[in-house]
Amino acid sequence: MRMAFMGVAFAIAWVKWDASWMFPLRVLMTLIHEFGHGIAGILTGGSIERIEVGRCLGGLCYVSGGWRWVILPAGYLGSMAAGCSIILLASRTRFAKFVSLALGALVILGTLLWVRTQTGFVYGLLVGAGLASTGWWLTQDINELLLNVVGAMNCMASLFGLKYLFVYQGYNDALLFSKEIFPLPPIVWALAWFALSTVALGFTLHLAARPADKS
Repeated sequence: MRMAFMGVAFAIAWVKWDASWMFPLRVLMTLIHEFGHGIAGILTGGSIERIEVGRCLGGLCYVSGGWRWVILPAGYLGSMAAGCSIILLASRTRFAKFVSLALGALVILGTLLWVRTQTGFVYGLLVGAGLASTGWWLTQDINELLLNVVGAMNCMASLFGLKYLFVYQGYNDALLFSKEIFPLPPIVWALAWFALSTVALGFTLHLAARPADKS
């Protein structure tokens, strides 16, 4: 059953990525990416000024203070960490309903505190309320499937975004890291983050697919 859930989740995320009904979840992916930057800033002594998410699904997180060398990679690496954590919580525990409820509440809280664009604010609240409602009202199996889809989308968004950095030479996290922290070519940092994310995803899927402990 666990393997079926994960297979369906990744298939949905892959095949229906550009479907119009997936737009709210893709806004959620962008929010989680920006929350990653912001949380890294808070954990290193900074503060979040605001987060912006537009209809084109581009996002910006404005952070005052903090350690830039931690903040800059925390968008992509944070998205992967969030996706892997969600998959493991959905697949290896019996608390999928609680995880959906808690995740929805955290998305609502983060949106209210920091998101300052209409698209991000409206969809952040809607998706947060949807996750929380799913956790409150629907079955364990439905919550497990939903969380696997959300986790899979986060992981894929991280990998797709990092792959995009290989060819996109404009304003991005790898370019900023190269300019501000260590002057290697941006593609080197994009490749390093891509490798870390791929290893994390592979390890997560290995753990998630293991037979349940029957002791």
